[in-house]
Amino acid sequence: MRRALLLAVLVAAGCGSGETQTVEVTTTVEVTTTVEAEAPTVGTTTTAPKPAGNDPDDVDGQLDIRDLNATRNGDLLSVSLKTYEPWSSNVLVGTPLKAGPNQLTISYDVDLDGKADYRGRVIFAGGELSVFISGSGSAFEPVPVERPNNKTAQFVHPVDIFFVSSGASSKADIQIRAKSLYNGEEDRAPDSGWLKVPYKP
Repeated sequence: MRRALLLAVLVAAGCGSGETQTVEVTTTVEVTTTVEAEAPTVGTTTTAPKPAGNDPDDVDGQLDIRDLNATRNGDLLSVSLKTYEPWSSNVLVGTPLKAGPNQLTISYDVDLDGKADYRGRVIFAGGELSVFISGSGSAFEPVPVERPNNKTAQFVHPVDIFFVSSGASSKADIQIRAKSLYNGEEDRAPDSGWLKVPYKP
């Protein structure tokens, strides 16, 4: 509310004298200003969808898979697998030719027919954790596995080797899935189907 002063000048004629008299009158006027308030903004909370391959906490043991993710960068494939519980690399002790009682396997479907064409077995042998990939009559050099923390295993390897025997172009989508076995408890990620990995040049 604002207050404004209005000055009014009144002219009055003098009685019988012919003189003009000026009278100053001050009046206070209240002025009310209405301001329209902006409509309140209602915040909305959105939940980002979980990436395909995320797996529920559904089995007992250290190798219960939580997340399986993979990305393509040309002919390189990066795979990351996380579990709900921490585990030591020697849990997967075995030999390059044979996995031990506890197992972690990545399956690769390179022609998208829903069947595994290659398998990568994550094995702790010779003091190192590696992925031993084989399939379609071929076996490849072991790929080292990194452990950024005690719940994660990740590795990178070329995928063009998967297309040599068929002669098909490696510039194609593939799909993968993971399976773990710990003290007889088996887990899969995804629980059904495959995790599609689009080709990106």
